[in-house]
Amino acid sequence: MNLEQRDSGGVKWGENVKSFLKGRSFPGTIKLSRSNRTSANSQAGSIDSTDATEAFAKSRSPSQDSLGVSPSTQEVTDSGHLTSSSNPSSTPKASAGGSTTPPPSVGTPSSPVRPSAYRSMSDTRVKKFDKLLGEQVVDLDLLRELAWSGTPGDLRPLCWQLLLGYLPPNRDRREQILARKRREYRDMVPEYYDIANNDRSEEEMGALRQVSVDVPRTAPGVAFFHEAPVQKCLERILYIWGIRHPASGYVQGINDLVTPFLAALLSQHFDGPMELWDIETLSEETMYAVEADAYWMLCKMLDGIQDHYTNAQPGIQRTVFKLKELVRRIDEPMCQHMETEGLEFLQFSFRWVNCLLLREIPFQLGLRLWDTYLAEGPGMKEFLIYALAAFLLTWEKELKQMDFQVNEDVTHASAGCVCYCYRHYYYYNYNYY
Repeated sequence: MNLEQRDSGGVKWGENVKSFLKGRSFPGTIKLSRSNRTSANSQAGSIDSTDATEAFAKSRSPSQDSLGVSPSTQEVTDSGHLTSSSNPSSTPKASAGGSTTPPPSVGTPSSPVRPSAYRSMSDTRVKKFDKLLGEQVVDLDLLRELAWSGTPGDLRPLCWQLLLGYLPPNRDRREQILARKRREYRDMVPEYYDIANNDRSEEEMGALRQVSVDVPRTAPGVAFFHEAPVQKCLERILYIWGIRHPASGYVQGINDLVTPFLAALLSQHFDGPMELWDIETLSEETMYAVEADAYWMLCKMLDGIQDHYTNAQPGIQRTVFKLKELVRRIDEPMCQHMETEGLEFLQFSFRWVNCLLLREIPFQLGLRLWDTYLAEGPGMKEFLIYALAAFLLTWEKELKQMDFQVNEDVTHASAGCVCYCYRHYYYYNYNYY
């Protein structure tokens, strides 16, 4: 997505992107919208909220796709209410009192809302996924279109493996490829990891030390990733990846990128929330298969963004530069306020890009975000720029009233100003699974 080509429709750039971020039409292939948020007191018949992706993106959903399933139409009105019907003329659902409940204002905490009809979990969408994944050869273009709006949790591992190219679309070849790739990884462990330290080079010892320091810091809010077997699994994956990719080696931040893959793959073997998972119940063979798949999925993911982690991290710097330019075109006063306060975009957005926002949002919401990342494929880097701009400008009014104190630790600058707003708002106003 070339930022210089987005104004081809003849409309001013700022007006274009502002309407884009508010969910109205935009000359391109992506639409963003605000999530519907209704009161916790709404009756069971009303829709409480959309899934997490509606917080920053609304998918393109034709009335009837090539799978032959006619989904109901969901639209967000200008007032922020969600409508659900089989035709565009539908009106918003009302509560028992006969009127729709207005969404809470930004920054105002409300009672936690109970989960309701998640878009990616609806029966219609699950049927679409089942039909598509049941084909002899999966149409990856259709899968990307479906997965962009979220994948059902039990189908997420297969969808991600197909979207990344780890598994082929032809189902007859999958078992053979899985067996070969898992065998290759199992052979790497004794070759690279299970060796005496005096057999390692100085660079390898430095990489192992860095990995062993970062693994305990991974996903600090998710206790599951702090269990000893899981941390050993993370250490092996990260160390082997770094040794086999000397152009960048292991870099801080990559440790967080493994966690969505491990969580998705392990969800096939556990029921209920991650807090109830017991890693000790898995056999060694199952754990090795999960670890191997997570390693190869990480490799596929990083193949497209390795310049984020090479010397001087040029990919991250380019992304931050494009983010700044996009925000300037959308909201010049916002950029001027940051410059007046002496706040550079790199100070608060470096970690966003380095960890692909996993450190800034609840982990389960991060899994949903990765559905869209992987569905974007090669366009993920460009999509990330627009997602970051949408996040930042959601808090435009609040941020313009804030004073910024630039700390020598750039992560403090991030956590101290913008990220608090994100966590506060998402925890109280969005459902996710």
